[in-house]
Amino acid sequence: MSKETVKPTQEVETAQNKEEQTEPQISFNQIAAVAEIIDLCSTRGAFKGQELEAVGQIRNAFSAFISFHAPKEEENPTSTPSAEGTEETSE
Repeated sequence: MSKETVKPTQEVETAQNKEEQTEPQISFNQIAAVAEIIDLCSTRGAFKGQELEAVGQIRNAFSAFISFHAPKEEENPTSTPSAEGTEETSE
């Protein structure tokens, strides 16, 4: 039986490596999910007492961002049917 030696291969450059890297993007929903994850972890006791202040500050910053950038609901939504238009006539 002969021993074969394995030589490390060089990393092959791909088109992805050659392309200019794009700026990472974070969606609003991902930021909202982080605040929910922090709440969930806190509820489950994942943080030590001395960590709670720092975690709370970060959670509050995310929460403020979410509140500020959340889509505003209209006072008079057009999708709700009015009471006048739903009357039925019986003859």
